[in-house]
Amino acid sequence: MPQHASAAWSRVDRRTACARLAGLRALLAALSASAALGACGGGGGGASGPVAPAAAPASQSAASSGSGLSAREQQISEQIYAGSPRTPIGFRLDADPVGVSGPVQTQHLKNADVASVPSTSPRFELCTDDVAQATAWSEARAAATTPYADLVESNSDARMFELVRVPRNDATARVRHRVFRCAHLDRAGTDLAADTGTAGLLRARSAGGDALQALGEYLWQFTLFNNADHVVLSSAIAAGPGGASWVHGLDLARLTRAGSTGGCDRIDLLRWTHTLDNASGALTRRLETLQSFGARRSGGAVLACSP
Repeated sequence: MPQHASAAWSRVDRRTACARLAGLRALLAALSASAALGACGGGGGGASGPVAPAAAPASQSAASSGSGLSAREQQISEQIYAGSPRTPIGFRLDADPVGVSGPVQTQHLKNADVASVPSTSPRFELCTDDVAQATAWSEARAAATTPYADLVESNSDARMFELVRVPRNDATARVRHRVFRCAHLDRAGTDLAADTGTAGLLRARSAGGDALQALGEYLWQFTLFNNADHVVLSSAIAAGPGGASWVHGLDLARLTRAGSTGGCDRIDLLRWTHTLDNASGALTRRLETLQSFGARRSGGAVLACSP
């Protein structure tokens, strides 16, 4: 992996200690009751300050802003319509390779990418501890893709292998094929078409909750949540009862636009959680809808409406 990417992964977020304390205050019970995840610190890149967790229902939010929305709903609505900030401060995002002027595409190679025949099996990211195997998978993927991309660089760190390719029709572009190391993360059994269920086996968990938080933020980048009309409101980690597990939660907002001009849009507040069993390393994930409300923009203002 390039130096900047490796450094970003290994950085210990200063919010972790605070979030662990919040976890000791029974955050898991709050999760099951759809109460707010206690994010300590955090706020979006390029914005004025942190965005509080999105879990509080409208009845528990601050007083109405005069738009028909609660103050909390108003804040979220303005953020998602603006599309910024898309992630909180400290959220670990991949950086593009230095010195590359063209588009950069990053792909985690999956079982379906290298299958000799089409398969109906659930799709999941591949893993290996053999760089030759990772390179062979990258070559198989490149050979099946038009235009073909030549291998120009090979990187690795404790998490994964990265095979960097240059498409023959654009020398300024880069395609980064990534394969997890099985010693770090084995995603076999995961179904990428679902947001709830088994999420694999995290073997490299010596960093405890920070390892899970880093993984959750990393995996977010390869989901539909990392797209227009979606923002991450908070990212928080908490210890489970008795220290037997860790839970990482991303509170998200999703905007579904109305089908006609002037119609009522719908904003969903979601929580995507990953739970790590400390004894086995087993990962599970869950997506739940915390709240939905209607909003629309009119003359530069955001107003409540009925979706």
